[in-house]
Amino acid sequence: MEEEFSIMPKDRGTAAESQATSTATMAMPKVRASGSRSSASFSPVAECDIAPTFFDGTYFSSTPDGSSTHNDTTNIRPLMGHSVPKWRYLYNTTLVVLDLLMTIVATYIVFLLRPFAYTYVQSIGPGEYGVFSFLLLACVSWLISLHSARSYERHTMGEGYALYAKLLNAAFIDFIMLCTLGYLFHLNLPRSLNVFIPLVSLVLVIIERWIMRRALHRNRMNGEFNYPTVVIGSPEGIHRTVEQLRQCRGLGYAPIAVCPVVSVKNEDDPDSAQHLVSVPFTPANDAEARLKVLPLNSHLPQTAKRMKARTVLVADVLTRDSETMRTLSLAVESMGIELALTTSVADLSGADLHFRNDPTMPVVIARLTQYSTVTRILKRVCDIVLSGIAIILSSPIMLWVAYKVKREDGGPVFYSQTRIGIYGKPFTMYKFRSMRTDADEIKAKLAKERGIEDRFIFKLKDDPRVTKIGHFIRKTSLDEFPQFFNVFKGDMSLVGPRPPLPEEVARYDMLYSTRLLVKPGITGPWQISGRSDLTQEQSEYADVSYIQDWSITGDIVILLKTVVAVFKGTGSY
Repeated sequence: MEEEFSIMPKDRGTAAESQATSTATMAMPKVRASGSRSSASFSPVAECDIAPTFFDGTYFSSTPDGSSTHNDTTNIRPLMGHSVPKWRYLYNTTLVVLDLLMTIVATYIVFLLRPFAYTYVQSIGPGEYGVFSFLLLACVSWLISLHSARSYERHTMGEGYALYAKLLNAAFIDFIMLCTLGYLFHLNLPRSLNVFIPLVSLVLVIIERWIMRRALHRNRMNGEFNYPTVVIGSPEGIHRTVEQLRQCRGLGYAPIAVCPVVSVKNEDDPDSAQHLVSVPFTPANDAEARLKVLPLNSHLPQTAKRMKARTVLVADVLTRDSETMRTLSLAVESMGIELALTTSVADLSGADLHFRNDPTMPVVIARLTQYSTVTRILKRVCDIVLSGIAIILSSPIMLWVAYKVKREDGGPVFYSQTRIGIYGKPFTMYKFRSMRTDADEIKAKLAKERGIEDRFIFKLKDDPRVTKIGHFIRKTSLDEFPQFFNVFKGDMSLVGPRPPLPEEVARYDMLYSTRLLVKPGITGPWQISGRSDLTQEQSEYADVSYIQDWSITGDIVILLKTVVAVFKGTGSY
């Protein structure tokens, strides 16, 4: 829905004037307003007297509501510095102390298992000096590695399996550092220490961070350890974002104020720059009624600072390449406040963006480093080695499952099915048969009865087609074991999106079709995020997010979390 606005000149002095609509005395060129807006957000008006200007001569605001201060120059004192909430200081300090403790415990465990290494280190210096020096080296190296892997950065503890990928990177960095320092300073330490101390430290720190992450989420569910947030966007976008933040408290954003705006453009010039004007805001519930409503102007960053906001979250409307967005981002960053933007999986922000600053034609190059030839080769080598080991180690289990499946109803042991692989190439996928032999024939009937004919992933909690042994091997994921042969052959990977059926691929939209750009996997983000309990939208988001962000260390973390998911049995049916 679009409304015509006539932009009128006015004194840009007060917050009330920034959001009011009134009769004007002189008309200006007409512009058309657009953006996501609900009819409940504000009353449609034919003309608006709000000038679409972000900067009105000053960035300073001495009033709590962000109104102009042209006539008030007393006590002008800029708010400087990147203030950090006290709870974050306490939390990060606790993480550092626990990380050091884990390294000390890891060193003790390694010395306990390898006493000759302890004797050798002790002989480096007089008395206990050698052991103390090595322990200090191990602790400093581990902290530097964790910092280099960005494990102490803001929001890291809320990132899910991405956190554990960073810890894995930290262990690799620590290994390189210990080896390098030993070579440069001729320490001649046992090489096993360079391997086992980072490895044992990694295991202990993963457990520690998991406990700390759970504690953080519990506190956030109770309204603590959150970042006060100002939400900017259309009224409809603000309603949607505030509700999402209420449901996903693990993100750590706690709305304290909103800034409702609408985008306007010159009707006569479709290529004109984006301008934003403030609009009235009608709360949808009591929680929104408690939020302060702020105007969009150059005083917003300081007003947010005075309200002790830590984040300005852009819900919609503002485009990343607009002058208002760029100006707002610089003003917000100068106050030490984080600027966050809600985005979709279609956004290019996940790529490495390189700006070629050529005066004749500036160009931005987007590159996803995980699609380099070296990374693909390394992933394939890992698939071959790990699937080969898995086939050998799981052979006795697979023989037992084959015997049980055959014994139950005398049908075939394996179930083969045509699936779609990388770039849309079909292949034959193998599983242990967990259903009756006529399962495919009655699938359409069951889908119609349950009203899930349009779902890509056909899964039922009480599927009558599943056999007795089938329930067990599905719950324990033993039915997936023959897919190790698909991985060894090259049709699949250990980690990747779920291999789709041809009829599923036929219904893919443009964005979701990108999941065909990588090999399907035995496990992946879908399996560790809830499996069949996920909605179709959540499943699609998990798959496309993986396509954008996958890495070797991330795949290793997914493999480890798959083991946990299998034991928990969440969503497996």
